[in-house]
Amino acid sequence: MKRFFAKVGRFFWSWGCLKFVLWTVTLIVLFYVEEDWRGARAWAATKAEWEAKGESFDLNKLIPPPVPDDQNLAAIPLFKMEPAKDDKGNSDLEPVALRRAMRTGPPNYELPSRGDWMRGELPDMAKIKNAIAADYSAAFKGATPPGDTLAQFDARYPFLTDFLAESANHPLCRFNPDYTTFLTGGGTRWLLIDQIPLSYFLTLQAILALDQHQSDLALEDIKTNFKLLSSLREQPLLVSGLCAIGVASANFSAVYDGLALHAWNDTQLADLEKELAKIDFLSDYQHDLRGEAIGVVIPSWDDFKGHSSRFATALKRSSEAGSKSGNQDFFPDFWADGWFDLVKAQAVTFDLNAVGFVDPKARLVFPKTVDQFAAEIAQRRHGWSAHTLSGIFTSEAAGFIAFQVEKFSRMQVWVDEARIASALERYRLAHNAYPDSLDALVPACIDEVPHDIMNGQPYHYRLRPDGTYLLYSVGWNQTDDGGKVVYKKDAPAQVDYKEGDWVWPTPQAAPAK
Repeated sequence: MKRFFAKVGRFFWSWGCLKFVLWTVTLIVLFYVEEDWRGARAWAATKAEWEAKGESFDLNKLIPPPVPDDQNLAAIPLFKMEPAKDDKGNSDLEPVALRRAMRTGPPNYELPSRGDWMRGELPDMAKIKNAIAADYSAAFKGATPPGDTLAQFDARYPFLTDFLAESANHPLCRFNPDYTTFLTGGGTRWLLIDQIPLSYFLTLQAILALDQHQSDLALEDIKTNFKLLSSLREQPLLVSGLCAIGVASANFSAVYDGLALHAWNDTQLADLEKELAKIDFLSDYQHDLRGEAIGVVIPSWDDFKGHSSRFATALKRSSEAGSKSGNQDFFPDFWADGWFDLVKAQAVTFDLNAVGFVDPKARLVFPKTVDQFAAEIAQRRHGWSAHTLSGIFTSEAAGFIAFQVEKFSRMQVWVDEARIASALERYRLAHNAYPDSLDALVPACIDEVPHDIMNGQPYHYRLRPDGTYLLYSVGWNQTDDGGKVVYKKDAPAQVDYKEGDWVWPTPQAAPAK
């Protein structure tokens, strides 16, 4: 044993050991140099391939141009970004004035439910009135409340009156967020996200106005919501697109309520249809996904390349969120820069390929292609492939894409059906009955009836014996299920939008008066 250790000791102090170390270090260096070269070459080839197909990697070409402040609703003091500290004492820029006006900071006040228009549930006006009356009494103790709920609500949230006045004086709305902060979750992200609760306030005021037969005020609220929506839709970021979906969904509560109550006159219905016709969620999906690839995916992986600890943190968060990608096995501190480039190339290719899941010009969605994509994602999330670079990317960068296509598509169907419903209401006002077919709406009530984006065919429509109508899209399964709405087996109160038809709902209950 002593002779063995003696030989080992002599070897460590020999030229042979030095040569071995030098060769080992050289091989490691050459390995990293080769991997960096391979990754850089793959990224350059990927970028050149997509540029040859007409794609641009200049985010500035996707960012909407600014508008003059005197015309820009987003430039008013309500949306000013100011320093604010979170619970951990970290300071960031946030829309402080907006949150203060909406009372979204502590103590919170949760707005009463506006009903579930997607299921045909009209607002429960009795509950809404009781909730607002209680809130008013708590805020103005001992004061005699105004005679109607709308006045009580306006007294509690006086910023709404000023905001509507500002909206009337500012024809455009264009948020100008700091796109660099989106990579680190900066406060400017909240400037977009906080438009959703603001839309709730406008929608609730519109519903209260409809209850008071003030359809002009209700329409003003709805148009202001559409103005907020237009700015969100213009931002080349997926988070902004999802916020736009949230604002549109909230706004539809008031649109639907007015249609169900037959509250709109012909001029107002024409205005609504005109606003709805401007919305194109299929183009928005493509715009947002391109922006996500250029403005988020590429800078993120480039940032990871120089800061592997940030990548390790992202992997840890993914594991804590339930990812099955085997993240703990990848030791990102030892990654070659080229590996980040390889994953970046895969991520951008995935995103830009997914742009083709919809065709805005033909107004079509391709659910089967999306489902195949989702199946591929599921396969990559399990088994040996979860331990490859492709598996990392799938878990960290693209696993959500397939599920977003359905959201954008469904919202565009709601837009189309709302346009048709508005035209049907115009026809009813003129003829005291709904038409036998949608063809009768053209051109007096609508310039052109949109087709179903899920299969390119006309939307299904028929009169019911009670004088109401059934209007629906074939939905994600692209099968005519006769206007059947399917609910989830494990959550019977939730609609399963992967099955059944996407139906413009018929009111399920008469509003309380």
